[in-house]
Amino acid sequence: MKGIEYIIDDQGEKTSVVINLKQWGNEWEVFYNLLLKRSFPSESWVHEDSFSEKLDQALQWNHNHSSQILEI
Repeated sequence: MKGIEYIIDDQGEKTSVVINLKQWGNEWEVFYNLLLKRSFPSESWVHEDSFSEKLDQALQWNHNHSSQILEI
């Protein structure tokens, strides 16, 4: 799928994914917010406005800046 890359281990198993946030940023944000709510239902800090605002700022920053990952 364009804009999505998998990282595989020595056995060929998918271990991670890299998502192009310019293409998939909105979908990632929706997914991540749902994941947080379902993963930590009793953790009040996840649902605080200040945490959500910081997360939104981080996602926006990542969306507006080129990748900082270097090819090795």
